[in-house]
Amino acid sequence: MFNRKSLPVVLVIFVAGIFIAFQTLGSGNPPTKYEKILQQVGAMLEQGHYSPKKIDDAFSKEVFTKYLEAIDPEKQLFLQSDIAQLRPYENQIDDEIHGAPLQSFQAISNIYSQRLNEYLGAYKDLLAKPFDFTANETLLDDKSRLEFPSNEKERKEIWRKRLKYQVLIRYADMIAANESNKGKKDYKVLTDVEMEKEAREKVMQSTNRIAERLRNKFTEEDRFNEFVNTITSCMDPHTTFFPPLEKRSFDEQMSGRFYGIGASLRQEDGNIKIMSLVTGSPAWKSGEVQVGDVIIKVGQGAAEPQDMLGFDTEDAVKIIRGEKGTEVRLTLRKTDGSTKVVSLIRDEIVLDDTFARSAIVNEGTRKIGYIYLPEFYADWERPNGAKSAEDVAREIQKLKQENVDGIIMDLRNNGGGSLFDVIQMVGLFIDEGPVVQVKDRQGTPTVLRDKDKGILYDGPLMVMVNEFSASASEIFAAAIQDYKRGIIIGSTSTYGKGTVQRNIPLDGGSRNKLMSFNNDASNNLGTVKLTLQNFTGSAGFHQ
Repeated sequence: MFNRKSLPVVLVIFVAGIFIAFQTLGSGNPPTKYEKILQQVGAMLEQGHYSPKKIDDAFSKEVFTKYLEAIDPEKQLFLQSDIAQLRPYENQIDDEIHGAPLQSFQAISNIYSQRLNEYLGAYKDLLAKPFDFTANETLLDDKSRLEFPSNEKERKEIWRKRLKYQVLIRYADMIAANESNKGKKDYKVLTDVEMEKEAREKVMQSTNRIAERLRNKFTEEDRFNEFVNTITSCMDPHTTFFPPLEKRSFDEQMSGRFYGIGASLRQEDGNIKIMSLVTGSPAWKSGEVQVGDVIIKVGQGAAEPQDMLGFDTEDAVKIIRGEKGTEVRLTLRKTDGSTKVVSLIRDEIVLDDTFARSAIVNEGTRKIGYIYLPEFYADWERPNGAKSAEDVAREIQKLKQENVDGIIMDLRNNGGGSLFDVIQMVGLFIDEGPVVQVKDRQGTPTVLRDKDKGILYDGPLMVMVNEFSASASEIFAAAIQDYKRGIIIGSTSTYGKGTVQRNIPLDGGSRNKLMSFNNDASNNLGTVKLTLQNFTGSAGFHQ
């Protein structure tokens, strides 16, 4: 069943499916996975976006330019001849979105891979020799003024200067340390030669980590995901493409729960190290995983394990997490230097830091209740899943039992979340009435209101915001102010996000369907977080 409000989303999915079906029939060849994704994303943008731009040659040029900036932001990989070779594709991306064979991405990706390998094969030689810091040289670092190098010699000189600049920063820090610690007991004053060598070694270590990440992590599929995200961001900055793994991470953040092993990780010297274990978690119960272990590889069930060298913490976490009851195999380097493979079965882990929590601040004879809400979370997967409005209501009840003299709602750095929950939450402080109005692409207004009579808390209220309080936070603060229900304090303005997004799967499957790391990706093409509506009231609070 679905109500009238869900009808536009269903139609978007239906239209996208019909669009792809006709393209497939007309082409004679079934579209590749990348083409399916690109065409379905394009159909959703055109048919469902609140205020779609026309996907034409101008849009194509914007995507072309921004994608090159995204994968080569410092203009140190592509040559001017490469850009000239790729230039015919700048007017082709819109045709590919509308069903033409996908050629632009592959052409860009092939040249990118070649140029990246050239850099990865050159930086060690550039860092092997001492730099002369007496030479008068200039490095242009203003991205708006950078141009692609005209030839390989000019490009290599750019690499040399950038590496030299990084070494110089560390060299200057060591000179300052020498000066401040000179004369101190047991402090060894380094010579200029020693400092320059150590600075180069540090840059070599950090560049090695970046190189490993680029080799192992920024695959062709990652580059394609960036390509699609460039397209969605050109439509509007809040419309986003989530590959299956990224969507799973988003759902986990919204629900405050995930399925994993129960270990916190940190990257140290290019390695993923276990920093702590959650009591009662699979890692803790195994007795085979200890703090200080380095995760060398991660395998999904019986599949070939993936090397973690060069991965950052966020990406390692996404790979280790998965569906409940699935197996993940960790190859660990123990603190004694030995290597061990540990098999763990993922289970539910609760992120307590995601949820609302309260405290009482005693100030003289007064007691002030304080509620911290990091985001407007909502777990729609579980009938009894965490909902931010319900959790805040419970915290208010606790504070009322303590007879607090007032309540502070802290929404600083709260980027928003569930629109339903913010309506419910405003209702905790007002009797009933409209909270915010939204409009769809046809301009049809819908007033979202608190329909439950009664007030949970009618005492003094203060809402704290800052420039990073966005979306649902802004709606809440504006509604509280409009109803003269409380005082808003903090920054002079909030973030100013006035749009509504909804997650729509490209494959038409369940909205929150999770995908294990090694499932057939063709069964799950990803999800688009699509801008469907615009706030026309109580959005973008300003003091």
